[in-house]
Amino acid sequence: GGADGENTVSGGSMRPSGTFTLLMRKRSGVTLAPFASLQVPVSFAPLSIEEKRATVSVRGAYRNRNLTWVFPLRGAVNAPPYPKAFTFRCKAKTTARKVVDLPLRSLAGLTGPETFTHELICPPNMEGIIGKSLTVNPVEPTITDPNQPVRFQVAFEPLRPFSTSVKLVIVRGTGGRWPFELQLDAMDPDPDDQIVIEANLRTTSSVAFRLTNRFPVYAPFQAFFSTDSAMTLQVHPSTGLLGPVDTQGTVFTVSFSPTEYGKLQRGRLVIQTEDMQWTYEVTGTHPHVLVPQNVSSRVESRLETHIAGQLGKHRHINAVKRNMTTTALAIGRERLLHEDQGGL
Repeated sequence: GGADGENTVSGGSMRPSGTFTLLMRKRSGVTLAPFASLQVPVSFAPLSIEEKRATVSVRGAYRNRNLTWVFPLRGAVNAPPYPKAFTFRCKAKTTARKVVDLPLRSLAGLTGPETFTHELICPPNMEGIIGKSLTVNPVEPTITDPNQPVRFQVAFEPLRPFSTSVKLVIVRGTGGRWPFELQLDAMDPDPDDQIVIEANLRTTSSVAFRLTNRFPVYAPFQAFFSTDSAMTLQVHPSTGLLGPVDTQGTVFTVSFSPTEYGKLQRGRLVIQTEDMQWTYEVTGTHPHVLVPQNVSSRVESRLETHIAGQLGKHRHINAVKRNMTTTALAIGRERLLHEDQGGL
């Protein structure tokens, strides 16, 4: 409406389309104040997956002049999600490649060859790593029959472990979207290398090596040993910036400080950035000790011949009989002594 008067809406109408419906209860006799707005609710309920179009007309009168506003509507139809997810699983730094057939359910209005495009919808915090790990290329994007699926090749090449799902949406140029779920599972990779460190008891030995980023940019990193690693293994630095490719890179120092003898001390060293991961199997050992050869013993470990000959040859003595005999003799001596004293 204008600034100096009121505008009266005399009616609203919609050109029939079969899928759009006006939801206004009062469609005539609506008076608008200056600078006011009118809300025209419309519902969209398509029965097939194809582009739908309609027009909403709003007619009014202002100072004996007829006014008409025309609003074109375009309905984009989204198919329900496909009930089955396509799973891609492999170890990091390997490749899982597959051609998938994507059926376009409820496709209508196909009168000849038609080409479909695609787009990926990723979780916002995973866009970077998915962009470097996932590639989708059309194999047969053009179809001539509604029952014919479109075919796309999906290549999953993760650089570090992660698990997430993305939506692969097939888009029709004349309207229609078909979403498909891709489940991406990148498992722990095989070790990049093995590191062996030798150290004496209660000492520390270290091994240093350089590492560069795979991409031509500096990247924040974290370096740590897995939770099941020996406590005697340490890495430095644990955080920092990893130098880009074609530079000297970043120096990492792995140390081993044994506190007791026993089994080998093992650990799994992990260095990871947002896009990449390196793993190393680390083993801590003790110096190898050689047994002395041709050295005579200084400890006398053998008995002399005459002493060894007496072992096991002692006489068997009946202690009970000996004690009884000794007691009887003592009693006899006492009696004799008493008789002698009585005769005197």
